[in-house]
Amino acid sequence: MRRGTIEVEARMRLIDVEIDRYDWSAFTCGCTKTAAHLADDLLRLASAQSSEEARALHIENHALIQSIPQEPAVPVASVLMAALAGDLSPGARFVCLDLLGGLVFSDDDDSSEMCQQIARQGLWMLYRDLWSGASPGIVACAYYVLRAIEDDEARLRAYRNTGQFVLPDYLAD
Repeated sequence: MRRGTIEVEARMRLIDVEIDRYDWSAFTCGCTKTAAHLADDLLRLASAQSSEEARALHIENHALIQSIPQEPAVPVASVLMAALAGDLSPGARFVCLDLLGGLVFSDDDDSSEMCQQIARQGLWMLYRDLWSGASPGIVACAYYVLRAIEDDEARLRAYRNTGQFVLPDYLAD
């Protein structure tokens, strides 16, 4: 089996396991229905080939509405981290990081803190996305999430000061 195939299969297993940990139908979704549909939506997000395809799923409207987290916000953050551990297209990676940024900086302190704790478990994946310079959007979103979760400000500053990547002006400290 080719290496790329193994990575895709491993990614899907991680996501499947993480999705299966939750009873999605027990959550009220941002669309006012049960969140049962989010399991398939999150799988489609992970397999999206472009940011347009990933954005078309509008997952942010189910997990986070105008910076207010909805019931499935914390499980969604956990699934996003499982997705980010895999080999996503740049567009899907950008949308996952962007949504994660909204979840870790939400207007609900309890939900935001729980999402931050989940994101901290993948701290080095986020540094990888920052360091890779894959796209300006990925770099900006990874840095935005790291600003919320990194307890070691000196480390984040040291990485930022390397010149390895360029941050947009709105993220300049």
